[in-house]
Amino acid sequence: MKRRLAAAALAAALCAAFPLSLSAATFRDTKGHWAEAIIDKAEGYGLMVGDETGAFHPDEYLNRASFVTVLCQMFGWTVEKPQTPSYIDCPATHWAYGYAETARAHGVMDGSGAFRPDDQISREEMAVMLVRALGYQDLAEHYAGDENPFSDVTENRGYITLAWQIGMVSGIQEGNTLLFKPNLSATRAEAATMLVQVYERYSSKLDWLHGFYAVSSYSQISLTSDMDAVSLGWARMEYTADGGPTVNTTSANGNGWNIPQQPEAAANYFQQEHVPYNLCVFGSASDAVTLADGTTTSTVAAVTSSAASRAQAISALVGLSQSYAGLTIDFEGLKDQNGLKDNFTAFMTELRAALPAGKSLYVCVQPGPYMDGFDFRALGQVCDKVILMAHDYRPPVSDLKVGSVPSESFAVTPFHKIYAALTEITDPDTGVQDKSKIALAVSMDTTGFQIDDAGKVVESKYVRPALSTLAQRLAQSDTVITYSATARNPYAIYTDEAGLRYKVWYEDARSITDKIELARMFGINGLSIWRLGNIPTYDNYDIWSAVLEQR
Repeated sequence: MKRRLAAAALAAALCAAFPLSLSAATFRDTKGHWAEAIIDKAEGYGLMVGDETGAFHPDEYLNRASFVTVLCQMFGWTVEKPQTPSYIDCPATHWAYGYAETARAHGVMDGSGAFRPDDQISREEMAVMLVRALGYQDLAEHYAGDENPFSDVTENRGYITLAWQIGMVSGIQEGNTLLFKPNLSATRAEAATMLVQVYERYSSKLDWLHGFYAVSSYSQISLTSDMDAVSLGWARMEYTADGGPTVNTTSANGNGWNIPQQPEAAANYFQQEHVPYNLCVFGSASDAVTLADGTTTSTVAAVTSSAASRAQAISALVGLSQSYAGLTIDFEGLKDQNGLKDNFTAFMTELRAALPAGKSLYVCVQPGPYMDGFDFRALGQVCDKVILMAHDYRPPVSDLKVGSVPSESFAVTPFHKIYAALTEITDPDTGVQDKSKIALAVSMDTTGFQIDDAGKVVESKYVRPALSTLAQRLAQSDTVITYSATARNPYAIYTDEAGLRYKVWYEDARSITDKIELARMFGINGLSIWRLGNIPTYDNYDIWSAVLEQR
């Protein structure tokens, strides 16, 4: 995000712009006030100050000019003073002229008419300006028609909903009704509350970085020295009618999740670098296994459907865990059908109880609406980490119509879907309560297709170039790279040696950073990467450096 500064630079800019008026952040008129602690933080962060008498005036109203001034300073924007004023009521002679013009240039307000600098700012205006300052206008407008938590919000619904989802605003409970009271003028205390909430999340950093170590990962094992934990994809849960659940760590049965021939090379490195490593166990709820009665179900359903099956699987898992820091359960494709959601929760609860206290337990979950078989609330209570696999949004190839110009739905991770996944896993009623347990997962993937000179699909077939190939294509002089401001994903249009033209969506430093920053606004500062061995570190295509910058 262009608006983002390094935390140190931002803090320095804020302190320079707002010198603290008191040596200790206490004001003579805030003691006992409901926002006393928040106001102290606002001054400590350099967001707001009191007057020369040591008063903050928490219940006085804030005007629009003062609010945009604070915004400009908080985001570290260079003040712009164009020759021609954009607003009829904010001339170049007005004290806030440069701040109003700067906020306008950064999309905080629309571009002309009246700015009303001396009007009291409303709660609604304050929320909308902050959402736009963060760069989330497209998200807010995308969800404008969705259900709003406040019964009294009729305008700017998407903005207010987004502000509520990320905890920027709360609301006022009157009886059984939650109100926002959008037209009320905002006091300085209310402004401080909203600004502190945004600032703390906006300026936070990744505090947990995790990577998956699986097939062809050894080439990037050195990257794990900057990680807090890794999960080794060396096991798959299986089920047979005569043997019940087993954990396969070999290549038998076509298992790609197996222990390599010389696992000690990786294990020794992790131990040397003091990086905890879990055993990751994959399981499918989308495959088909035959039960003793001749019926079919999935591996995960068979393993979790009865207490006896769960106990057998858990016994095997606990035995395997002895050589690792713990377990990472990656059971995928779960849907809330035939009791699978509850059965999986029971499985994880019983596994946690059976694991030694010193062993960690991570779980991978997929977002809805299709994969709705994960009880986020319950899993967050029993697991040390919940890894949200908000990726693999590729539409079915049947949606790729010959002769059509594909929409942004073919982006690898459309931004509005990442937002939806984050709102789901942080839902105050059904989501993970402890957000420090959540890690957003990112996957280095590509989605491409052949196109003609008009950008129309030539063949209903996906192409998914390896990232090493993609890096070469990105370096071609005739390749055109575009970053979608709405999907927050890049795509490249290039021509191969045979003269065939392709459009490929992929992840880059910008798209990964955008997702990290969005998760941060939800209070999530954990990141998980699929997978080592596939993280771009090329001179012209480097995602790893961008991740480290967020630490």
